Amino acid sequence: MTNESSQDKILVVKDLHKTYRDGEVRSEVLKGIDFSVAHGEFVAIQGSSGAGKSTLLNLLGALDKPDSGKIVIDGLELTSEVRPDQIDIFRRDKIGFIFQNHYLMQEFTVIENTMLPLRVQGVDKKIARERAAQILTRIGLAHRLEHYPSQISGGESQRVAVARAVVKNPPLILADEPTGNLDSDNRARFIEVLNTLQAEDRLTVIVVTHENELAMAASRRLLMKDGKIDIPV
Repeated sequence: MTNESSQDKILVVKDLHKTYRDGEVRSEVLKGIDFSVAHGEFVAIQGSSGAGKSTLLNLLGALDKPDSGKIVIDGLELTSEVRPDQIDIFRRDKIGFIFQNHYLMQEFTVIENTMLPLRVQGVDKKIARERAAQILTRIGLAHRLEHYPSQISGGESQRVAVARAVVKNPPLILADEPTGNLDSDNRARFIEVLNTLQAEDRLTVIVVTHENELAMAASRRLLMKDGKIDIPV
């Protein structure tokens, strides 16, 4: 473990490269990414499909490894020789994920889905339920606590996914095209919820998106093109 990020930075990325190979075909996806994010910042990385946004987010979430370069999150250098068990604990405790698909467990109720990250951390069931109920109430889903995913709308399901990501108050929230499957009304509601929680709880959020509406909600926007991060937009 190393602590090379400056005191006010939750994330530091330096000269990140990633190439995929399919037989003899070589595809360089990330071509030297450099940026940092401060504690409590809301950053949108914007770009078209194929720009490398999801690849970058997978690396930040320790779901994949870069070929070279450095990623330091909350003092842990992911690109050093970190043991698999350390990576598992890092993802469990440090990262909240929001994907384009909500990935709710169909056999669990809304509140049970939201409790899951806390229960995995070993938090007492009663305390986990109280925290989950609080966050769901804040985002307007108090009337859905005991409903199953099949009984709520797609927009509500995606808001539950937000609650599940933030309930453990992780240092970093990573969102990959989270409004991609939502209509305009639900997209606006989702953005309002994410913005409110981020501001009130000083969450650090990185969202990758090709949608202007979501990107405009961030405090800082970066443009990703051809595997590189361009000047702020």
